[in-house]
Amino acid sequence: MKYILSLSLMALLCTCGGKEVKTSTVTAFGETGRLTASVKKIPEPVLLPRFVCAADDYLFVYKEKEAKMFAIFGLPDGEYLCSAGQRGQGPDDFMMLDTRSFQVVGNGFRVMESGTNRLKTVEFKDGRLSVTKAEQIDLASPANNGFYPLADSVYLTFGQPVELNEYGLYDKKTGNLVKTGDYPQWATTAATDPAQLMFMYIKTCVVHPDGSKFATFYSRFKRLRIYDREANLLHDVEVRIAPFSTSPDAEPGKQPVYYIGQPQTAGDYIYALCANGPDEPADCELHVWDWDGNPVACYDFDRKVTYIALSQKHGKLYAFDLATAEDEFYIYDLPQLR
Repeated sequence: MKYILSLSLMALLCTCGGKEVKTSTVTAFGETGRLTASVKKIPEPVLLPRFVCAADDYLFVYKEKEAKMFAIFGLPDGEYLCSAGQRGQGPDDFMMLDTRSFQVVGNGFRVMESGTNRLKTVEFKDGRLSVTKAEQIDLASPANNGFYPLADSVYLTFGQPVELNEYGLYDKKTGNLVKTGDYPQWATTAATDPAQLMFMYIKTCVVHPDGSKFATFYSRFKRLRIYDREANLLHDVEVRIAPFSTSPDAEPGKQPVYYIGQPQTAGDYIYALCANGPDEPADCELHVWDWDGNPVACYDFDRKVTYIALSQKHGKLYAFDLATAEDEFYIYDLPQLR
């Protein structure tokens, strides 16, 4: 596999785990192409989807503002099955959910309920969603800032607005939360207020299938970082492929928007949606990386998309457009990597 990858001469200002990590600058992907969708019409419009995930045989779309909180589709063809999931406090009901805590489990999922700190395991069967397990998580503050499962019953969270640490590691067995990690220093105007830091470095993560490491993709920077399970930095990667900006401090509405939605992992690869916004026209791209931070492939989408869900079982990628398409979604063949 060929790619162009240069190591910058400037090391990071901080070191993690006692090891100096240099910034890798990516100027090209080794494999490129274009993805063409088949359009799937939806009989019942999906308004304001907030998260999409593909289980073994079902596609779940979380609709935060609607009475029925999930639209459910059959895989691989994406046939609409039903909307399900009541808002409420009953045994099979849901309060607001943390979109950065969804974890696919067989033909269902696990998700953290914001505010109550209940980690719910959910199964879809006989046309309804059932909560098969609800665990109370002993966090000092309401969980609404990510809850990613690492190895050995440890969960990754993001720092709270009042904190200077970028991450927290919660040990489910002991109930201990270790705050760790310094925020990057990429902005031209150094932010010192923790709330500013959290929003400047807004991000989503994906965990390696064995829980040994995780990758962080930043929205306002065309950058990603890969850490081990103790949040020690392993790889720091900057993408300098147009369009890219080095001025994240632009006025609201003109700030760059790069990695959005939820990155996915399949096999040895990570798949991330890059919006390349906010300027129009913006070409959405699927970026593929390996777990050493190497650029594998870049594919242009044939339309603008906001959320993606990857099905390794069916070799498909399902995509939704939050802005303009309430009555349809898109199905792509997952590219075969060489």
